[in-house]
Amino acid sequence: MTDKTVMRHLTEEQRNILRQALWDMTLEPEEFLDIIEGRSSRKWPERGFCVARLLESVNWFKITPIVDPQTLCSLWQDARKHVRMKEIREGMDFASRILH
Repeated sequence: MTDKTVMRHLTEEQRNILRQALWDMTLEPEEFLDIIEGRSSRKWPERGFCVARLLESVNWFKITPIVDPQTLCSLWQDARKHVRMKEIREGMDFASRILH
């Protein structure tokens, strides 16, 4: 479980942006972000799945003020297998080559 003392504070706007990826999950936006940023010891959902879900659910330009693009790119190889949309896979392949 996530240690609440290290949870990052999110604005209501950031919480609403992250909620777009949580439509069928029982996680709070802060818990979801803790998984992505490696502060959670949860077994599921794992980091790659969460990154894929975020990329498929939210526009890149809304994600990057919340999650550092370098973090997304460093997790891309684990996330790639979960992404169904070809355009997102191609875009992240490109971003990872450029940013990582």
